[in-house]
Amino acid sequence: MRAWSLKSFREIDAFRTISYVIITALLGGCLALSGCDIDTLVSKDGPKNKKAGVIERKGDSTGESAASPGAITVIDVNGDEHETEVSVIEAGENEDNSSTSLPERSLAQVAQNISMSDDENFAYSELSESGKTCYAEIYSILTDMLEKVELSSRDTDEIDQAFRAVMVDHPEIFYVKGYSIGKYMNGKMLKKIVFSGTYTMDKTVVENKQSEVEAYVDDVVSGCPKGAGDYDKIKYVYDYLIRHNEYVPDSENNQNILSVVENGKTVCQGYTKAMQLILGRMGIFCTLVNGTACGANGVPDSAQLANAKDAEWGGHVWNIVKCNGLYYNIDVTWGDAVITLMKDDGTLSQNVDVNYEFFLVDDATLDETHAPEPVVQMPYCNSMEDNYYRHEGLYFTDINSDQFYRAFESALSSGQTVMYLKASSDDVYRKIKDHLFVEENIFKYIGRTNVRYVEFADRDMIMISL
Repeated sequence: MRAWSLKSFREIDAFRTISYVIITALLGGCLALSGCDIDTLVSKDGPKNKKAGVIERKGDSTGESAASPGAITVIDVNGDEHETEVSVIEAGENEDNSSTSLPERSLAQVAQNISMSDDENFAYSELSESGKTCYAEIYSILTDMLEKVELSSRDTDEIDQAFRAVMVDHPEIFYVKGYSIGKYMNGKMLKKIVFSGTYTMDKTVVENKQSEVEAYVDDVVSGCPKGAGDYDKIKYVYDYLIRHNEYVPDSENNQNILSVVENGKTVCQGYTKAMQLILGRMGIFCTLVNGTACGANGVPDSAQLANAKDAEWGGHVWNIVKCNGLYYNIDVTWGDAVITLMKDDGTLSQNVDVNYEFFLVDDATLDETHAPEPVVQMPYCNSMEDNYYRHEGLYFTDINSDQFYRAFESALSSGQTVMYLKASSDDVYRKIKDHLFVEENIFKYIGRTNVRYVEFADRDMIMISL
């Protein structure tokens, strides 16, 4: 993806103001704190201009495939472009597929015996009754890695939606890229449709990889603090995935969870599927949402984010989670932001590796930069109650000295190296800046006589180095 242009880094003490040049912004996902407007330095002598440094990074990889005769190109729920073959077979031709069919029973009968929970399979819960039957059939085929199995449905649109719904609900099906169907015709009459998964590895390899995935999930889950509530579980997994993975567009298996489990190098597909699988094991509702986002590849640079409506948008994937009974959007990929802060003499100051701008946000906030195109109707997210800034006491609607004391005390006592303050409006943002840095109240809150900070004016936010 493209990195942001961060324009200056400021240090202020009780006697003088020292300027620093930014440093490098390397984005492992998307720095949603972009478009910062910090051309000037805080100084008693007036503003002075500084130049910006720019680093560029390639965008999200969605995979490619060339169309071939007898195939149609589709984009599946994972954002992965693949070929879905549709073949037409005359009914009189050899229809023998006994080696891959389920024995002595129709697939519909077998599917009825599969226990599908609406709570654990959200996309499934949103389908029609016939769609649910088709979903269960396709799930049976994919989990047993079958081919050319007759479906009860003859509606190709229903089949396609059911397949996509299965892939939404089951990140553990990492070995399926797409599907093909065969239409058995008697003249113009459709007799039956057979379905095959498009598998990327054989069954023995899949079984070994499944063991790796299970061990990985168990390890992550076991590290969560005992007694953690919904918010703390979600934040733990969010932080873990960001700090243990690197955004690498060309990484192996980057369209599935194996890129996280085996390589620690992934793109949006890996982040979201890992988030879904791990939180599901922890008893937290988490589903996957596909769509588009600001930026040609679904991850914008600062200029695009500052003018999101007119920017080019590209394919992207994120999650919806349920926290304390309410639904929220969460974008792990855009949270994987690494800002490397360096002094003007070239020495390292510190790294900031996680940003929470899209951690538990409502639809109104998300819709500024994301456009959902879900397979099924997704839950409405209309709360900001457990949004990071509000939950952590970092969201300010006015100047509140007690709130400032609590926020800084909490950050310092927990050993944080940076903290973010979020204002409810432009006016409140300006008041906070004046209160902290012009009136220099910041020093009484942090208990020392110097502080460094970065402004993100278009996001009404300030990052303060501790």
